[in-house]
Amino acid sequence: LAQFMQVSLTNHKSTESVIKNLEVQVGQLAKQLVEKSSSTFGANTEQNPKEECKAVMTRGRK
Repeated sequence: LAQFMQVSLTNHKSTESVIKNLEVQVGQLAKQLVEKSSSTFGANTEQNPKEECKAVMTRGRK
């Protein structure tokens, strides 16, 4: 029983360490996404050559 408890405690500490590392990585990814999205668009954009705007209206409120 003591050996089982020791192995369980070791596994728990290892799992906590992995979770902490994942939290750090997710935080870094979130920061990169915010920095990227605020500086550029995700696609190649070009100016409207016709200098006009068209809109599409939908029936739903979505």
